[in-house]
Amino acid sequence: MKLKTRLMRPLRRALRQARIGRIDFNSGLGDSANLLYGLVRSMKPATCVEIGSARGKSACYIGTALAENGRGRLYAIDPHRSTDWNDAESADTLETLRTNVTALGLSDYVTIVRSTSAEAAQGWQMPIDLLFIDGDHSYEGVKCDWDLFVPYVQPFGIVVFHDTAWEIAEHRVQARADMGVPRFVDELRDSGYPVITIDRDYGVSLIQPTLGGRALRLQHAPSRR
Repeated sequence: MKLKTRLMRPLRRALRQARIGRIDFNSGLGDSANLLYGLVRSMKPATCVEIGSARGKSACYIGTALAENGRGRLYAIDPHRSTDWNDAESADTLETLRTNVTALGLSDYVTIVRSTSAEAAQGWQMPIDLLFIDGDHSYEGVKCDWDLFVPYVQPFGIVVFHDTAWEIAEHRVQARADMGVPRFVDELRDSGYPVITIDRDYGVSLIQPTLGGRALRLQHAPSRR
């Protein structure tokens, strides 16, 4: 039986990858969804949180990686109503998200949370391994999401921001005056947080939320003589 299970895993993985490739998520995340997938496969997280789900591209790629890991859960937070940061066709996306998660067999790994980030943060206690922020793109909104959830991110956890490169390269012509994500991430970098930015798919930035980065050697106390 164990041998059969091991043989079935690659087949299930291939089928899920084929299904996810056929879904039209209509998402600006593009191929950078594979970055989230790779991080989750590598990190083997217990708890992931995303703020901003829409039709579920990020949720489905994270959920797929969790399923292949055989452990962990994503909490996908989104009010699924009209805001200043979704287009007219992306306001009430709850049923589309549910359909996509179900079609990929990810219900055991993705918990859909229909609420604002502030509502979801009330009473939150779980440590977070991976935090993906892609919700309110105003400066105040993205800062609030960081402030609400970063205190729970594990020492070697990672925070990922989408839409960080709107003001550079080819994205500049589409930038909005009220887009606050690049400014906030720049401020984090200037404050001393390690930031790596990929200038594709409107910009994806990875941050380790420890000023100066996490030390990789034991800090020994000076010996007494």
